Amino acid sequence: MLYKKLNEVSLSGKSVLLRSDLNTPIENGIVSNHERIVRSLPTINYILSAGSRLIIMSHLGRPIENDIVQEEFSLAPVVTSMEHLLNRKINLYSLSEIEDLENLDEISFIENTRFYLGEKSNDINLSKRLANLADLFVMDAFATSHRAHASTTGVINFSNDACAGILLNDELDALSRVKEDSKNSIAILGGAKISTKIGLIDSLSDSMDKVILGGGLANTCLVAQGFDVGTSLFEESSLIYAKELIKNPKIIVPQTVIVSDNPEKKGRVTHVNSINKNESIFDIAPEALIELEPVIQNAGTILWNGPIGFFEKENFAKGTLMIADMIVSSKGFSVLGGGDTIAAAEKAGVIDRINYVSTAGGAFLEFMEGKKLPAVEALMDKVN
Repeated sequence: MLYKKLNEVSLSGKSVLLRSDLNTPIENGIVSNHERIVRSLPTINYILSAGSRLIIMSHLGRPIENDIVQEEFSLAPVVTSMEHLLNRKINLYSLSEIEDLENLDEISFIENTRFYLGEKSNDINLSKRLANLADLFVMDAFATSHRAHASTTGVINFSNDACAGILLNDELDALSRVKEDSKNSIAILGGAKISTKIGLIDSLSDSMDKVILGGGLANTCLVAQGFDVGTSLFEESSLIYAKELIKNPKIIVPQTVIVSDNPEKKGRVTHVNSINKNESIFDIAPEALIELEPVIQNAGTILWNGPIGFFEKENFAKGTLMIADMIVSSKGFSVLGGGDTIAAAEKAGVIDRINYVSTAGGAFLEFMEGKKLPAVEALMDKVN
């Protein structure tokens, strides 16, 4: 992908408008998870070290778009956390306030971009107002790059110059490597509904050597194969799709599982042809994991998205945790994405051994499905 990168632009003496993804959980007015803030720091520090004056903007939650600051969705707690991490005072302004400043601070924040009318509709006037704030626009919010909003896409069209930040570029590099490296490549996909991942499954089954399905995705395929899955979660509306999917030799659906009639009770191991009417599938069985181990161990590239069992319950966490261990024990380049997947890797204690962890949700899925991301397309158009 041809777009301008941060290290390819001159920063000295310039003002910079940075779009970060700082949509972090807030509890009692305090940031409860600093992951996205910490991952924004390399780009922020790079810009500040070049002597630029920096304006940071981000969305937070889903406020009403009415040009009014709503305290529940204010970026104030994020700014406080950033002050501690950077060890410097940072002022938080509304858009109109920062437009009226005669001299920019060394670093400042604009309030939640979703407060402003026209953000989600990619309004031209709002896009121009944002673009006029600085000499250079830096897009670093991969997680919102699939949204054609004023603060992610429209602003690029009207900026004097625009480039990708360090995090955005790292995300695109890692995910592109997964898509393009087809040697012994595998995907491990879990989750509840196969209907939400049809595009992803179709794309990965074309580009990768094997696609292992777990959770509700696998259950729907098992029903399509003619098995009675008892009270297990599956999607009847996706059975026609699943019947075609299982004809693909790249698709792997484990046939040995752990079932129970109550998620609070320990389960039993059984083949999928021996599930009782009152039982549900809650995890993949050790026997199935033994069969999958050589596939994972010999993989050159591994993409993991979604737990393969009810990992929140200790009785049914083993399958997902063992998958996590197999991934980091392999020599393959590993990428994982999705909040539940990150939680599973953290629970397994392997998060630091995954080669790349994507904090994006929808953008991660859409990119892997082969869809174009509006913000990235705008950056590419900027150099043409």
